[in-house]
Amino acid sequence: MESLKIAFLWHHHQPYYKDPLTGEYALPWVRLHAVKAYYDMAALLKDFPKIHACVNLVPSLLKQLQDYADGTANDLFLERTLKPADALEPDERHFLLRYFFMAHWETMVKPWPRFHELLQRRGLHGDDESLREAAGRFATHDYRDLQILFNLAWFGFKAMEALPALQELRRKGRGFTEEDKAEVVRSQYEILRRVIPLYRDLESAGQVELTASPFYHPILPLVYDTEIARRCLPHAPMPDRFQAPEDARTQIERAVEFHARVIGRRPKGFWPSEGSVCPEILPLLLDAGISWIATDEEILLHSIPAPSRAEVLYRPYLAAAGERALPMVFRDKDLSNLISFTLGNVEPRAAVDEIFKRLDSIDEAAAGQKGRPLVTIVLDGENPWENYPESGKYFLTELYGRLSGSERFRTVRIADELERHPPHHRIQHLHSGSWIHHDFDIWIGSDEENRAWDYLNRTRKALLPFLNDASIPAARREAAWEAIYAAEGSDWFWWYGDDFSSVHDEEFDRLFRGHLAGAFRHLERPVPEYLSRPIIHLHAVKHVTEPMNFIRPTLDGKRTSYFEWQGAGCYDATRRSTRFGAERLLSAVCYGFDPTHCYLRIDPAEGCSPEKQKRYEIHLHFFGGPAEYKWVIPCALSDRPRFTVERSPDGIRYEPLGEVTTIVMGAIIELAVPFAMLGWKPGERHHFIVEIRSDGKVVETYPPNGYLTLEVPDQDFEQLMWSV
Repeated sequence: MESLKIAFLWHHHQPYYKDPLTGEYALPWVRLHAVKAYYDMAALLKDFPKIHACVNLVPSLLKQLQDYADGTANDLFLERTLKPADALEPDERHFLLRYFFMAHWETMVKPWPRFHELLQRRGLHGDDESLREAAGRFATHDYRDLQILFNLAWFGFKAMEALPALQELRRKGRGFTEEDKAEVVRSQYEILRRVIPLYRDLESAGQVELTASPFYHPILPLVYDTEIARRCLPHAPMPDRFQAPEDARTQIERAVEFHARVIGRRPKGFWPSEGSVCPEILPLLLDAGISWIATDEEILLHSIPAPSRAEVLYRPYLAAAGERALPMVFRDKDLSNLISFTLGNVEPRAAVDEIFKRLDSIDEAAAGQKGRPLVTIVLDGENPWENYPESGKYFLTELYGRLSGSERFRTVRIADELERHPPHHRIQHLHSGSWIHHDFDIWIGSDEENRAWDYLNRTRKALLPFLNDASIPAARREAAWEAIYAAEGSDWFWWYGDDFSSVHDEEFDRLFRGHLAGAFRHLERPVPEYLSRPIIHLHAVKHVTEPMNFIRPTLDGKRTSYFEWQGAGCYDATRRSTRFGAERLLSAVCYGFDPTHCYLRIDPAEGCSPEKQKRYEIHLHFFGGPAEYKWVIPCALSDRPRFTVERSPDGIRYEPLGEVTTIVMGAIIELAVPFAMLGWKPGERHHFIVEIRSDGKVVETYPPNGYLTLEVPDQDFEQLMWSV
């Protein structure tokens, strides 16, 4: 009996970090992921020659890897690493304390005793005041150890195996010298120089198929025409129409050409950035010579009638593109996400048992069907391993080892499989969407995302006459186009809005606007003022349910009934990212009212125990109305819980309005404040945010970079909402 076929597609990608103004790399993640996951994934495959896989290399990543391998790339983190510890200025020491613990603490800091010791000495909070206090606890040798340990912790297990000098430094563990530091950096460059040749060798040997993505990783359907987003987001606010199908074509064509130059052969397969597809991009891909593409199963399930997921998922398709058709495969979302997000905390044998159990189920369900199923597993080849012990060494070794010895399951390269078994099932009209929720919500529809599209649109339109002006030197026009293409990358839009947040949000904003400003500079045109204004600002958030009815909850600190808060507004705090390394403290904030009172419910996150809550204070800040207000809620349990309400005419000087005792703290926090006490009038709109503080310092903010809005109701509120 023929084996069940499994196609892994490991996706390697980083944003284009090169600062258009300085030529330096703003962030170190290409360098650090290269010595970790990019090298590990290739070197481990070489240890298991029976494993066949596809690896997706985004051209803008290859371009950055080349710069590092050639020694022409530099980044601020590398500069701060190389500076002798005894010559560090105060702001540079502050930088190390803030950013040189940016690694997954559980798997990349705690396993290094000295690194963990330094983290504990610094403290878990990275706010400025905490870092200023921590600086007094660090001596020169502590900073030198931190410089080295941050870089050492980012080496993957195969790099450690390959370079004995790294093993010796790991055994040493502390008390490092400047010569040790130089050895760490030399080792990074040694691994960086090996990465691309290693992948070339794997493809030449027939074990790996290397695939590509659009050059700067844009969301192709949105670059083609942002109005395409209305197909899957009909009610979302949209920016002014951006329409550049020629840019979408160029991003594809340049990707294919660059891949061929660097790798030595043109790619057959293509992973459209974020699995984003629509019918309009299919002819562009076919014109570029692409033989197959992959995307998410939900795109398939929204493209064809499906009696069940299992009956349609595990086979390739032909997606109609006029008179032509493009072969497509669709990733098993559950298996892919299981590896990406779940199995890192599971013992490796048990984790692989779970994968095999699911593969067994797929195989058994296919018994008797014509042809053997093709199970496509697509996920990041870099980010998941930060959550796995030893960078995924034990899990991946167990997985590849068991698959190598299996007669029931066989790994394949997708192009090979499609040549052996060409698809014959057809998709007449491909759904427009991405791998996330089969839509484009992550990259368009919020205020910040739409503003970014408007900046891109205004820049491109303003410069188009000059870009097409043959009297301007071709090199300058080409550089300006390159800057625009870089600004079309998906990553800038990913970090705008409320879906995701990081400590580098402002840096991503600066880089995006910098690419657009660079296009003006290359054409020797004055940079418009709007590009100097940050896009990130306080704004109304998505993923919030607005109040719909009067509520009258029982304030008992319990989830008494689903219905008592039905009709309230609710913000889902699990839909956003915490700061790097930070712990999520809240899971939800609900708010509502009856004609006389404002009600608030705060749900602690799972794991935020009452004992842990004692350390915190909750501050609610209300603004946007005639005055600003602050509610200060101590979380320490008390027989007579109470909180204070304060008012400020200018946001600086606050005056107390009194104490409120209508609060109960239990599994959840529930409270009520009379509108009369606040002086709020019907129709007033008050924006608010929730801060979690510890020892007077802000630990977390909900929502990050955003706000919730409460409009004071009148007596006709329910009737009005009913009619709407």
